Amino acid sequence: MWQDRNKMVLGIVIIGLLFGISLAVGSFYLAPKEQISQGQEQKKVEKEPVKKEPVKKLLTVARQAYYQGDYQSSIKQYKRIAKEFKSQQALLNLATIYEELGKYQLAAKSYQRLLKLDSQPQVRLGLGIAYYNLGQLQRAKQQLSKAVATGQQDYLLREAHYYLGLSYKQQQDYKLAATHLQKSLKQINFALGYYQLGQVRFAQGKYQQARDLYHQALETDGSLKGVARELALSYLKAGQIGAAIKYFKAAHSENSSDQLVNQELAKLQEKYPQYFESTPAPVPTPGQEEPITREDLPTEVDFKTIKPLPQAGPQIRVGIMTNQPQVFFRVGSDFSVKQGTKIVATGEKGQIVKASYQQGSYQLDFGEQKLDFSKPVKIVPQAYVPILVHNVKYGQNYYWGGKEDRQYRGLLELRPAEQGVTVVNLVHLEEYLAAVVPSEMSASWPLGALKVQAVAARSYTLANLGRHVSEGFDLCSTVHCAAYRGLSREYQRSTQAVRKTAGDVMTYQGEPINAVYSANSGGHTEDSEDIWSGEVPYLRGVSTAMEETEFPLPPAKLKKWLKKIPQSYSADKEYTKLSHYRWQRSLAVDYLENRLGIEDIKQIIPTLRSEAGSVKALQVVGAKQTKVFKDGIRWRFGGLRNNRFWIQPRYEDGQVVDFLFYGSGWGHSVGMDQVAVASMADHGKNYKKILHHFYTDIKLENWY
Repeated sequence: MWQDRNKMVLGIVIIGLLFGISLAVGSFYLAPKEQISQGQEQKKVEKEPVKKEPVKKLLTVARQAYYQGDYQSSIKQYKRIAKEFKSQQALLNLATIYEELGKYQLAAKSYQRLLKLDSQPQVRLGLGIAYYNLGQLQRAKQQLSKAVATGQQDYLLREAHYYLGLSYKQQQDYKLAATHLQKSLKQINFALGYYQLGQVRFAQGKYQQARDLYHQALETDGSLKGVARELALSYLKAGQIGAAIKYFKAAHSENSSDQLVNQELAKLQEKYPQYFESTPAPVPTPGQEEPITREDLPTEVDFKTIKPLPQAGPQIRVGIMTNQPQVFFRVGSDFSVKQGTKIVATGEKGQIVKASYQQGSYQLDFGEQKLDFSKPVKIVPQAYVPILVHNVKYGQNYYWGGKEDRQYRGLLELRPAEQGVTVVNLVHLEEYLAAVVPSEMSASWPLGALKVQAVAARSYTLANLGRHVSEGFDLCSTVHCAAYRGLSREYQRSTQAVRKTAGDVMTYQGEPINAVYSANSGGHTEDSEDIWSGEVPYLRGVSTAMEETEFPLPPAKLKKWLKKIPQSYSADKEYTKLSHYRWQRSLAVDYLENRLGIEDIKQIIPTLRSEAGSVKALQVVGAKQTKVFKDGIRWRFGGLRNNRFWIQPRYEDGQVVDFLFYGSGWGHSVGMDQVAVASMADHGKNYKKILHHFYTDIKLENWY
């Protein structure tokens, strides 16, 4: 009986165990996910792939590496993005970097991959240019022709026709080369197109056409390099020896190591010595010029009729000339000569007055009066009339320098200096600005733009007072401070702008700002520290574009932005030439080798860029040495118009022959963009809003 009971209990236990197991198993498969144990969840997570970083963040890292000149890291990131995210944008940026590095085989591979995904003209153009530089001219022409077939009216057509022209030129098919180069000129005045078409016409023996095209290239871009050499050869072929020698000399000045130029000059000098005999007269050093006398001056002069400005502002001191052995001037009314507050002499209207320095003595000589002075003396007119100073020197050490008579408002101060007499114009600020504003901006531009210029010039003047205090004046009259030519530069419209804004000053933390400006920013101004050494809070980079563009741009977009002509206030044809907004420059390797002192140049690579794309450092790689340039980049590379550019090396027969610079703007691009200001004013923007756009966080105050 007990045995039966035990068997029954055991059966119940077994049934219970089986039921429990079945419940556990069922609950495992039927339970909702949130009831799965923490350990089970952990095992599941470990089997899932790790989440990928957002592509936008990776693109930013890649772009930052490019702007810092770390091309290998940038390439690595773009490769990763292209692989993991199938990103066409990453492939396009890869191709662009390879182009800049001159690695056209890798650029072609990137474009080939892109072409399978997207047959846009931009891709075909890039692939065609890569093939051209690899010497695969048939493939180049095929891709470039397909790019042309799209008919897009922008830089794509220009570039495609240009490289088609170069391809046919290499193959000596000059007829088709000329056809495509002519088409490249339809988009804009393309200086390089004129230059290359000139070479084609020269090869065809059409020397007159070649010369005309070379001159057209210079008219489009006067600082284009290599044109003088080609002009010289064209004139030589035409038998115009004088013109040929002139341009050979210019070519020699540009590149003294050009063997062909040197050989031709040597042959011409031997055959035509008469063209080489005259030598320029030596430039006299200060104090050694042939002295003028009263007899050299006009017997009568016409003094301008002037009226005082209602709000003249504070008096400032402007240096007109320094350390002069003699100075001649006249006053438009009777006048007195003062030392301090004491009148020491008087003179008559129109009387010629001579201030001179000789053997340590200073003297005023007018009429029968002679006055020795050892301290500053002031010439004070008895009426509101100008003072005329004869033979004022301007543009010293520049080819355009010279002398002219100038009339000035205010008073004249004659100061004994170490080696002569220094002439200072004591003039009220608003009167000074009436002459300065139209020297900085055309008086024919919109009144709103002239108001902007007046406020900027006033603020700049107040911020820079005392720059020449050691010489006895506040500011000089040259472009070092601001071009100041007196009454000859005053115009009614610009004076109106000065009067309408009288006393308006831009300030930052209570002080007048150093309101710098440049001619054309190319579409975006720069932060001060990216061009000069110090960070200035109110000099921040801003856009002048009419369409929204987010900076900094990735490599491919930067290249495109610099090659095309984006809509911008800086591109207004009413106020600028397009070649000032977007420009191209081809610099031959031998020219750069001579200028930079580096043999066998292989690469030119920007190693640091600003957010707006300006090049802050540039590495030049030669066969035996590498140099990095940070200062004077524009000058070192033959007078570039701006520091913002993208470089494309060009190859023939496997060797780099020149570097193409695609740039934007003219000037330093810090602060106000004058062309953009004119266009914005023309579009109805208020001058105060324009000032606040270009100068960050400033206050606009009226000081009097």
